[in-house]
Amino acid sequence: MAQPSGASPPPEAMRKGMSRGMVAGVVVVVAILALAGGVLVGKSVYGSSSSSATSFLVVGTNVPFPPFEDYNATSNSYFGFDIDLAQMVATAAHDTLIIRNFADFTILLSTVGTGGVDMAASAITLSGTVGADRNQTMSFSDPYYNANQALLVKSSSTLTCPSNVCTNATLVGLTVGLQTGTTSEGWAADNLNSSTTIQQFTTVDTEIAALEAGSIDAVIIDSAPATALAAGSSGAIKVAGTIITNELYGFAVGHGDPEHLLPIINSVLATAMQDGTYQKLVTKWFG
Repeated sequence: MAQPSGASPPPEAMRKGMSRGMVAGVVVVVAILALAGGVLVGKSVYGSSSSSATSFLVVGTNVPFPPFEDYNATSNSYFGFDIDLAQMVATAAHDTLIIRNFADFTILLSTVGTGGVDMAASAITLSGTVGADRNQTMSFSDPYYNANQALLVKSSSTLTCPSNVCTNATLVGLTVGLQTGTTSEGWAADNLNSSTTIQQFTTVDTEIAALEAGSIDAVIIDSAPATALAAGSSGAIKVAGTIITNELYGFAVGHGDPEHLLPIINSVLATAMQDGTYQKLVTKWFG
């Protein structure tokens, strides 16, 4: 995404890892919820368990997508770059942060569009999705991250991308995994030809499992998560190269901002970029 104003990092520097220095502190997991289709899979409350706050900021996300959002089963907590920024927004709004995880990214987007959550924080590209413009159903904050796509393959793969840049020609004859509802899917629809087989997945963990098992040849996914997933794979997968898309991430709210959150979100982002907090978060999560 184009550099936001203020003390912004270089492309791919703005997106999950886990050091405890900045804004975190989950207190308690409130419930494991099962809704229709198992869409909403968890809810956590962040902040002080003894807080007298009576209002909540309900933020939807979709894990795993490190280093932006992920889940620690041991501590029953969500963590990541987006989660820290969401906590800052909740603090500025004098709300208690509630994180709700959706098993399906597409349903997360439709839920924020219909007001089912106050805000979505899930490495969401500002506009452009398969079949529709996201700006028709959601409103977005100012951009906070510059992104490209990347190609993940098994470490034993001999696939190479010239000058580390992957194109549609790189994927001719391969079977490629994509998460539904994402800009990875959008790029594939616009660029891949019929000689490439597309296999769709609802969640990132299932497409990575398919890649490691050899059921597919490659996965297209945002660049920073690709790097994080490869690093956490114990050598099973690697990044073959970058797919240049120049995307802009933003936080999403209902269309027209019915809860009047965008001025608060944008103020938090601007202040964080000006006072050095943003860069500290970049260092924390991207090293």
